[in-house]
Amino acid sequence: MVKLVFLGSGGGRYAMATQARATGGFRIDMDGVNIHIDPGPGALVRAKEYGVNIKNTDVVMVSHVHLDHSNDCNAVIDAMTEGAKNPKGILLGSVSAIQGYDNNSPALLKIYLKSLENTVVMKAGDSTNLKSIKVKATPTKHSDPMCIGFRIEGSKTISYTSDSEYFPELKKYHKNADLLVINMLRPDNDTWPMHMNLDNAITLIKETEPKLCVLQHFGMKVIERGPEKQAQKAAKETGVKVIAAEDGMVLDLDKNSAPLGKYIRNDVKEA
Repeated sequence: MVKLVFLGSGGGRYAMATQARATGGFRIDMDGVNIHIDPGPGALVRAKEYGVNIKNTDVVMVSHVHLDHSNDCNAVIDAMTEGAKNPKGILLGSVSAIQGYDNNSPALLKIYLKSLENTVVMKAGDSTNLKSIKVKATPTKHSDPMCIGFRIEGSKTISYTSDSEYFPELKKYHKNADLLVINMLRPDNDTWPMHMNLDNAITLIKETEPKLCVLQHFGMKVIERGPEKQAQKAAKETGVKVIAAEDGMVLDLDKNSAPLGKYIRNDVKEA
């Protein structure tokens, strides 16, 4: 079984501050491993809202230290380890998220280092194994210079760009995935430094040829113009099935990549 639950589809400071779209990250349940990626503000609240049992988390993955990706990292670890009384699980993250860099503090509090089975600091190009799943850290170009994406390979391949501007070499790291998750902050050709817009996403989809693409991490301009319209435009121009993430959206990659539902509450027992 390969299932995803999106505990948020928003990104950037304004969407985060207003919660115009939630910012709790997303969950992957693949080959018996439960993964929580980029637990931003509201991760615990949205998990409760959408029926996800945080205690079932096996792995927390944090791409970089920015609040909309890492703020609830400690809260998720605390919940999954029952207040650090039941040490378990693995944290995979960038140097910035786990160790900090320059004068920037890490996302992870030291108290939780002992509550985890393992903590793996990753740089672009690194890889590690989680039971039958392989995780590769992919490069980005972002204002957090330590930011990484993730390519997760098991019975399915899920590739996640994290926050990054488009650059030509990016296609090498995300090619031919069963699912490509693109963080798309801006609509159409509207640019913002170190992030992708719709035009960038379309270029990357054409170059990588995924079976399915999900756009997420929407800033306010995307939300105002309509994420679904942006996804429809991308699908028309690429010939690939493109879905705009919604808060609470569930995807089952074993069932023709079709959404199981939107805004599902208390229907998902585990993720």
